[in-house]
Amino acid sequence: MFIFKYAVSHTNSHDRYFNGVFPPQSPSEVPYGIAFPSLKFDTPLTFNTIPHQNKLVVGQRDGKIYWFENDQKTTDKNLLADLSDEVGVVWDGGFLGLTIHPNFGTTGKNYFYVFYSSEDSNNKDFPDFYSTLGCDTEEFWGNYLVLERFEVNPITLKLKTGSRNLLLKLRMYGTTHRGGGLQFGNDGFLYLATADQTARVKSQDIKNNLDGGVLRLDVDKDPEKSHRPIRKIQKHGYEDEISGLEYWIPNDNPFLSPDGTNYEEYYTLGHRNPHRMTKDRESGLFYIGEIGEDTHEEINVIQKGKNYGWPIFEGDEPGPNCGIKMYNDMPHEYPLVSFPRTDANCIIGGFVYRGDKIPNLYGKYICADYGNGEEMWSVDIKTGDYTLLGNFAPADIVSFGEDAQGNIYILKQGEDVNLYTIMPSTISYEGFPKNITETNIFKNLQTLEVSDDLTPYNLIESSWSDGAYKKRWMFIPNTGTNENEAEKISFSENEEWEFPIGSVLIAHLDLPIDDKNPQLTKKIETRFSIKGHDGKFYFLTYNWNDEQTEATLQKESIDEQVAIKTKDFGVRYQNWHFPSNTECIVCHNGASKGSLGFRTKNLNMEFPHNNTKINQLVNLSDKGIINKIITDNDTESLPTHKPLNDDTATLNDRARSYLDLNCGYCHRPDTGNRAEFDLRLFNSLEETGLLNAGTLTPLGIDGERILVPGNAEKSILFQRMLSTETTTMMPPLAKGVVDEDAVILIRDWINQLQISIN
Repeated sequence: MFIFKYAVSHTNSHDRYFNGVFPPQSPSEVPYGIAFPSLKFDTPLTFNTIPHQNKLVVGQRDGKIYWFENDQKTTDKNLLADLSDEVGVVWDGGFLGLTIHPNFGTTGKNYFYVFYSSEDSNNKDFPDFYSTLGCDTEEFWGNYLVLERFEVNPITLKLKTGSRNLLLKLRMYGTTHRGGGLQFGNDGFLYLATADQTARVKSQDIKNNLDGGVLRLDVDKDPEKSHRPIRKIQKHGYEDEISGLEYWIPNDNPFLSPDGTNYEEYYTLGHRNPHRMTKDRESGLFYIGEIGEDTHEEINVIQKGKNYGWPIFEGDEPGPNCGIKMYNDMPHEYPLVSFPRTDANCIIGGFVYRGDKIPNLYGKYICADYGNGEEMWSVDIKTGDYTLLGNFAPADIVSFGEDAQGNIYILKQGEDVNLYTIMPSTISYEGFPKNITETNIFKNLQTLEVSDDLTPYNLIESSWSDGAYKKRWMFIPNTGTNENEAEKISFSENEEWEFPIGSVLIAHLDLPIDDKNPQLTKKIETRFSIKGHDGKFYFLTYNWNDEQTEATLQKESIDEQVAIKTKDFGVRYQNWHFPSNTECIVCHNGASKGSLGFRTKNLNMEFPHNNTKINQLVNLSDKGIINKIITDNDTESLPTHKPLNDDTATLNDRARSYLDLNCGYCHRPDTGNRAEFDLRLFNSLEETGLLNAGTLTPLGIDGERILVPGNAEKSILFQRMLSTETTTMMPPLAKGVVDEDAVILIRDWINQLQISIN
């Protein structure tokens, strides 16, 4: 417990950023900026340059296609075509690919090629949810994946009526994994990346489907280079499917089959979900951002006739396999990059930078991570080494584009959104306190007596941090009058509290270093959350030295081994992970508004004050720190967290409180997290979605689900808590020790549940 030092009515004048100690902006300068500021789009997914014209084409997820001048001052976007009546904006689908014939502008070559998911059999945007993955799962709702071409007037840039023609029409299965990369190669052939459509075995099967590979087609039907398709899906699949129209098979495709045993369209196979495929304009090589399942995200360089391994491999490691072998015992083509789950959770492939505005990025592959963290990466295309460029604060990158000058553009999800472009950036810590002494928060580094300008606070229960103890303080800027609402924390009963610009939250962590005496600790880390001038928190962490006399600013994430005395007088070592600013953002995400524990339910507690007790919420209200009047009577009706060791609380309340505190900041609908459940405490169990959530990344347990009432061993939620493997554990970052008490709590809670899942 902490004792508040101030009289209830007293507030000093506090300048922002702890009286100017911290800068108003993050040390990471953003490597992007808004492009074409007068133009807005609804989830733009495709971005193309019209050959031989200084014009750009952007396709929206809903099937509307616009063109505009490649001029940052342009104010007009023009409708080129509207396919929204055919395009189905289904889960993980919509208008996915567009490319333009390289000889556009020449008679007979004025074609656009597009790839999209259709509406269902009821002409609806369905399925609009995620269901499941499997080895041979096939859920069909009457949708199709369509590759078609249409003619465009090169002068007016309007679709020519009656010019639309099908090339492929494939049944769309499942609720995810559509592929959609669509490009012309330097050889003049059309390349299309298809995905496994949630049935893993399809990626090693080129006889029964056209999924899970890169297809190579001759849309010019040159008899000197190509031949007519032999095997067509309308004869060997379902009658409502179509292949082999308006294209031929290049004679040098790697899987030729004169007797029609397999589909000759394949150029590569073994792909899971190649969402974006782009071409390096200098080398002509294709790069794919391949979205992984459980362990890795991949960047693959496409080479003729190669097998990229799914599902036998995921990244560099064994995959879920499904009991099959590599097609024809082919060797595995390893990825250029295999991002571990700690670095990326949904990779969005970009381009090799060939512009002249950012020399240090020339020849580097630019990609990003969709969802928590929003990292942007540059990849060395020779070694696969990758470097963090920064975090994309607007969130939800879904695609990239490139113009004729080699400038790279960022396309994000959302309605009425801007386009963005990659820009030069630098990362500098100049002006930031280089050690804990320079922060001025502690009067005494030995006792950790803090500055009088800080207000201590406590949580009913701390989130798990590998057994470390936490002390907390806050700094809220104030002119000293308590009358300015802009200088108060915005209170919410169930949602996030919002802090004034210039606020500083501090968490100090002490780690027990003696198993016989857990009260014997060492200072390990002091973390700062600073509300910047842009309204977003940024994060700094300070690493205490072995002498316990000073802590230095930790500019990059590192792991350190801490010696701990065992009960038998030996020594064991515990890994301690110091997070980077980027890693902090994964949990302190936009949905949480940058803070985690600062919630009504976690603060609704009494603590000692001037030889008595006072409720923490009442104290913050009386001091004018929050913009809500709260009395002792009010606190009884406000939500309250129930700690796991509270024997007076029900098992359900304790379990749900723990999941809310340790998991709910990420597992909620507005974070971009792919798991379909919401663990916040104000939901009933049914409202969380736990009972019906699909299994995104199976663990290989027979009968497993996210939650199996009455059976913790089959519950993925429980198994992830029990693990410290980076590919399995939850939370996915900075966890090296299992919270044993919590494991017992959640096990007992799941095992006593008696609910039938319908």
